[in-house]
Amino acid sequence: MHTEALPIPPAVTALISRTIDRLRHLQVQPDPIVPAQHRQRYGILTSAVRADGQILEMAISEALKALPHLRLVRTPPIFIPPLVDQIVGGVASAETLRSSHLHYEGDQGRKVAPDLVLIDANRKAIDFLEVKRGLARTDAGKTRQTIRDLRCLQLVGKSYALRQLNAEVDTATAAVCAIHGATAVPADLQVAVEDLEVRYGLSLRAVISATYTEFGRQLDELLFQQALDEEIESLYPERLQEGAPVSPLIGFAEQEPGMGDTITPA
Repeated sequence: MHTEALPIPPAVTALISRTIDRLRHLQVQPDPIVPAQHRQRYGILTSAVRADGQILEMAISEALKALPHLRLVRTPPIFIPPLVDQIVGGVASAETLRSSHLHYEGDQGRKVAPDLVLIDANRKAIDFLEVKRGLARTDAGKTRQTIRDLRCLQLVGKSYALRQLNAEVDTATAAVCAIHGATAVPADLQVAVEDLEVRYGLSLRAVISATYTEFGRQLDELLFQQALDEEIESLYPERLQEGAPVSPLIGFAEQEPGMGDTITPA
């Protein structure tokens, strides 16, 4: 496995920049439990948490896409035939479902869109992955739907690979990758980041760490600037209302002679 530190993929850097720019101009609605002085920062942090999952998914997919033995498709529409849904919803055991394979019928049935679909030439396998932050478990209804979708994808995986991706595979897997570990799906439908590293031969944790560092750095800078702007607004509200430019040095410039050092413009 490659263990050297990897740079952040350019697509991830661009997504982080777009996210920070959106947060910078975020319009936050009043919340009765959030004090007014904390409203903007609360809104920024809440939106940043929601964006984190998409950024992580992009980081993982871009890193995997660079490997020559992998072919990757993001969120493709996949249609689950009614018969497959009936079988998964029946009394068949998880072991029976894992060892069974059914025909994929194209555009007929219920549509699902897994986060990542990978064809691994080394393993002759197709892998369906749902990438989650994994800091909290989802509600029971959403968990049941995720389990159902993954079981269905396992059943049609080999046929889907041949029909839609022109790839002959011997194995089909479907799993949730919870980055931080929290998930309520059964163990046979889970795959840890460490397991993906062994499977594909890539240090995904290095990519994730670098992505978190860069996103955190830019978010910290944004929050610092937000706090500074709020401080200036509280000190000089009349200037903001008049549209006059405000500088952190403005208080020094307005001191009476003899009250302190004089700041002379360059």
